[in-house]
Amino acid sequence: QVLGSVPVQGDMNRRCLVFVICLHCAVSSRPVSEDEEHVAEVGDGAWILDSDYLRRLPHGQLQAGAAVLAVLIAATIATSCCCQQPHTEPVSQAARPPSESAAATKHTVTYKRKKSYLPLLEESASSRANPFVNLTHDLPLSCCQHVVRAVALIVLPLRITLIVFNLLIMYFMAKLATCGLQSASYDALNAQPFAAWRVVLSLPLRLAARWQLFLMGFVWIRVKGRCASKAEAPIAVCNHVSGLVEGLYMFRYAKLAEASYLDNPLLGALMLATQGILVERNDPSSRRNAKAALLRRATEECWPQTVVFPEGTCTNGTVLIQFKLGAFLPGVPVQPVVFRYANRSHDPSFTFPHTNMSYLMGLLLQLVNCMEVEYLPVYAPSPAEVATPILFARGVQQAMAEALGVPTTKHSSEDVALSVAAQKLNLPPDAGVVQWQAVSEQLTNVTVQDAMDALQQFRLLDKEGKGRLDYDGFADAMRSQASQPGLLLGDDNLRRIFELLDTGADGYVDFAEYFCGVAVLNGHGLAEDQASLKWMFDCLAHGQSYFTKEQLDEILCRACPTLSPSHVDDLFREADADGNSQVSRDEFIVFATKHKADLNLRA
Repeated sequence: QVLGSVPVQGDMNRRCLVFVICLHCAVSSRPVSEDEEHVAEVGDGAWILDSDYLRRLPHGQLQAGAAVLAVLIAATIATSCCCQQPHTEPVSQAARPPSESAAATKHTVTYKRKKSYLPLLEESASSRANPFVNLTHDLPLSCCQHVVRAVALIVLPLRITLIVFNLLIMYFMAKLATCGLQSASYDALNAQPFAAWRVVLSLPLRLAARWQLFLMGFVWIRVKGRCASKAEAPIAVCNHVSGLVEGLYMFRYAKLAEASYLDNPLLGALMLATQGILVERNDPSSRRNAKAALLRRATEECWPQTVVFPEGTCTNGTVLIQFKLGAFLPGVPVQPVVFRYANRSHDPSFTFPHTNMSYLMGLLLQLVNCMEVEYLPVYAPSPAEVATPILFARGVQQAMAEALGVPTTKHSSEDVALSVAAQKLNLPPDAGVVQWQAVSEQLTNVTVQDAMDALQQFRLLDKEGKGRLDYDGFADAMRSQASQPGLLLGDDNLRRIFELLDTGADGYVDFAEYFCGVAVLNGHGLAEDQASLKWMFDCLAHGQSYFTKEQLDEILCRACPTLSPSHVDDLFREADADGNSQVSRDEFIVFATKHKADLNLRA
């Protein structure tokens, strides 16, 4: 496996690299001239082989080339240490600068790993930014901001009084519009559209919602684009930054929201007055009913348009996280709507560490809050997107991301739950963010509860609660966790494990790397279901292409200390399928796959 670029020194090593390329060309019947461009001089007689080019080579050729390269470089180093090249002018040690003298004395090959052995770990390490943290919560205030806040404090009592009064009016109007509704009207499947008189009574709520935004500082809201009609787009999808602000602005739409809103008298009345679809996230039957209701409302004309926030949770607006599929399952045209907030001194996102009260106070302590709303063109799905909702969701997500000028990531609302769990364990909130969608796509049968359990295990290793481990801390923790002296790994094996998990190559292992690495190495990967066994062999064979009987005996006794010597001999004979007294990698994988459960052969 090629883990990165390998800079080497000297003309002999240049010939080694060219030899490897020639070996590849001989196997693949390609002319050498096509590959010479992939060996480039980087200065001072150093040459580098393009690692991206190596990754494109077929696996078998790559292994052969890497093996030959390792042997030749080792031989070159040994030769350069023992012999003096005849064409090199001798230079006295005293005449050399200290740096050159040290380099001449220590003949080494620089090695830096840039890629993980496991593809899932590479993907998980691609983005470490946390979109669930407020961007301005800990920034110091400038002099101008102090003045603005002082003026806002003067008018704060008046604003709070008007806000409370307006909320009371909205509550009574919502109760009037929904009076006499039976409990069946709350059900997503059995609910019927409002009668005309209820719709008329609920119309003033839209004006009250806009007045509420005005009192919260959104004096002027710039609007771009055209709002589509129900016939053009039955569903609108929006990015989710504030939650409260976007909900008030889109008040005339029915909303797909959590049923827990009914526990709040005010929010529950408003949700019912807008004919919202209420769903219990943890109830599969409730989610199915909500999807059926969304399809029904999208195809029946008497219902209002429905707004959905497909991210499922609030972010700080720097990215668009993974979209849930609910809005895209009906396969009808949708209108993307994007919200932009231009106030750099105050981030209006309802993200960590805000509570309901601190978030509202943050808005009210700004004299003016800026927001822009853009209605994007209606997105009509192609036949392929109708058949595959995930393609539909990705297409809409990409269109919204381009309009906002932000990237897309595979974070999801499950990352918020893990972030909260990390805080409860006295870890930084960033520690729990693992890009859950990427994890769930690549791992089989891994749940959020599995991640919670892994987070607790990680906390036991991370004794200082920093959210990451360096090698020394990792090695000490692993040694302290060993239940038996025979199960204790040596420094070499611990270093291999640490480097495998450290996909960022920064000298630290964070929880995202730890969780993904442990999950894949224990056989949860879809594409790497035998990754743990491959890694076990490559780690413990110490560069050999086979296990000797003594090596396999040691592994078996570590995994299952109660095995008798005769049983170990029988197992070795079973593993040695070709009877050559050696167990190759393929033989080991076949053997370990068969006995993985009974012998506990797991990484």
